[in-house]
Amino acid sequence: MPPFTLGHFSQVKKALAVMIQHNLVKFEASERNNNIAEYSIIHHNVYCLLRYPKYLYMIKRIYGTSEEILLEILLNLGQASASNVIFQSANRLKEANDDSEISDPSALHQSFLKLAQDNFIIRCPKLADNASMQKVPTLVVEEKEKFTVPHLEIGPIAKLLKENATQLGEHSDSEVIWRVNHERFDVELRNVILVNAAARRVDSTAGELYHLILKLWRECSNPDSPTTNALSFNVIKDAVRKNEGSSPVLLEHFEQYLRVLYEDTSSLITKVGDAGGGQFILNYSIVFENLACATLDSIVLERFGSKALRLFRLTRIQKFMEQDQMQNIAMIPAKEAKMFTYKLLEHNFLQIKELKKGTSNFAPVKSFILFHVDLPQQVARTALEASYKGLFNAMVRQMHDLTDNKRLLDKHARLETLLESLRGEGLPEDELAYLSDSMTAAEKSLVARIHSMNDHLTLGQTQADDTILILESYLKFSSMT
Repeated sequence: MPPFTLGHFSQVKKALAVMIQHNLVKFEASERNNNIAEYSIIHHNVYCLLRYPKYLYMIKRIYGTSEEILLEILLNLGQASASNVIFQSANRLKEANDDSEISDPSALHQSFLKLAQDNFIIRCPKLADNASMQKVPTLVVEEKEKFTVPHLEIGPIAKLLKENATQLGEHSDSEVIWRVNHERFDVELRNVILVNAAARRVDSTAGELYHLILKLWRECSNPDSPTTNALSFNVIKDAVRKNEGSSPVLLEHFEQYLRVLYEDTSSLITKVGDAGGGQFILNYSIVFENLACATLDSIVLERFGSKALRLFRLTRIQKFMEQDQMQNIAMIPAKEAKMFTYKLLEHNFLQIKELKKGTSNFAPVKSFILFHVDLPQQVARTALEASYKGLFNAMVRQMHDLTDNKRLLDKHARLETLLESLRGEGLPEDELAYLSDSMTAAEKSLVARIHSMNDHLTLGQTQADDTILILESYLKFSSMT
């Protein structure tokens, strides 16, 4: 290993500065010595780098293109002032429009206000008043200021855009820095999973109603609480009537859809009272336990088969079971039952508990071996670790395929761009076919196979991320209860 030099030290400082800028590392004064800073990785923020495409798609779907560009600029910068983000976004829109028109910064300002108002972006802490007296500065932010955008001077930004400036320079809010609020996006991604679960369980109209109810719960409840505040039947009905996007089917059969949701065994909605036509809550711990169980059932089915799933599900429901009980109730032959039981035990999907029963001080001790499913402490964590490994393997395989075939893929991309350009100019099809033959049939087949594999790996990463979100949410809410 080469000796550590001052050059290496400066590179370490630059790397730390970049990671702090992008909210991947935090620092605080050491407990042993207040004059020394200790740095630690924010693991969740590092993992959220993989979710940035989902963030952008979500914001575009909820708001539009302007908000998506604002968020993309902020993600690229890590931390930035509102004026800087608006200026950079306006330049991006200007380039996209081929300089035909200058984007109005006041419209982008309104879009920025929407993102802050809905908590998708949050203020970064600033230096405390006594920071100058400390070797390791303390950063603080007041609760009431977290989502408050200060007054911005839009005129100077518009003037710089007209002058085709590339840098904003000094501005009024340069000390008010913003970043992406990952916790808010986690809540929204969690809600997407719940809405999709309702739609799969019943139909798309039930998913539409559930999405509306989740909005009402978000307005009146803390998203980190294991249970929401109660909503009355009348409040939900009024919200459905006032919602402009409500489908005619939902308006006509609202009561039936609500009844189906709260009577369903998935517990997506729980009825807790009859006042005001009925009181309804969402118990996150129960809902995500059911989703986690469904996810684990799917994993067991894919890895070990339907008979293993029958044993796993039976043991989970019955809490504790002996080997003979399992094979008799599951109606599986003794040999197969033992084989699947020990396979599940080997892969940590089942756990054993030994009970000893002593009849006397001199007689041998009789023991009973009971199988059970330790869902939060063992099974869910094992599946979560496997999901992380699967996600990493898919990413490595995708990168390997794209790197090894980079030259061929670049050649194919250039050829497709050329053909598209010539087709737009009206070149005859026979000449286009001649140009297309510059790639052999074997090369075209390989490119198609690479693209197909890439699509499958991307889909696998998305599904692994959904599994991780479900299991993490389950572990989070189960620890609260």
